[in-house]
Amino acid sequence: MREFIKKNLTLYHIIGIIMGLIFAILYWYKKGQFSDYILKNNVVLISIFGILVGYITLDLVQHAIKKNNKNE
Repeated sequence: MREFIKKNLTLYHIIGIIMGLIFAILYWYKKGQFSDYILKNNVVLISIFGILVGYITLDLVQHAIKKNNKNE
């Protein structure tokens, strides 16, 4: 289990999670707070969505950097 967490939770992932959470909460505060849509209106759901998007985005960036360094 430790190897799995060590491999799949790097500094890039933590930065992505934090950035995704911050942007999701800002989006909820500015646009979604009084919306009729369930994803925009619920701060918990929009936060989970932001965390997932941030994790996946910086995971793709990390793999691109590794692949680029490997090709050099």
